[in-house]
This record gives sequence, C-alpha cells and structure tokens, in this order.
Amino acid sequence: MTRTPLDDNALDALASVIQLELSHERRAMLAPVLNDTLALLDVLNQFDVGETPPTVSFDPRWRT
Repeated sequence: MTRTPLDDNALDALASVIQLELSHERRAMLAPVLNDTLALLDVLNQFDVGETPPTVSFDPRWRT
C-alpha cells in the first residue's frame, strides 16, 4: 500500500484534531519529517510478525 504524502490540507486537519497551532514555517518543517516517519511505519507494516506475545509475558528464566 502506497500512502499519499500529507499535503497542507491534511496537515491542517491533523493539527486541528490534536489542537496544535502551527505557523507556516513550522508546518513547512514538519511535513517532510512526518511524511518520512509515516513511510518508515509503512515499511514496518510489511513484516508479518504473527502472534507475538506481549512483552509482559516474557520470562527470561528460560535462559538459565
């Protein structure tokens, strides 16, 4: 799945939802970083990790 990069309208909507006021300069700096972060998350979503147990169930005593 290829994600469409966030444009100014999408970034404005996202900022509005989280009640974050962004100046034009900050929005211009944030957009590429946010798009890169989302692209990294898309790469991670490609891996099938199956049924990974939560870390709270990890018992390191098996190593001893």
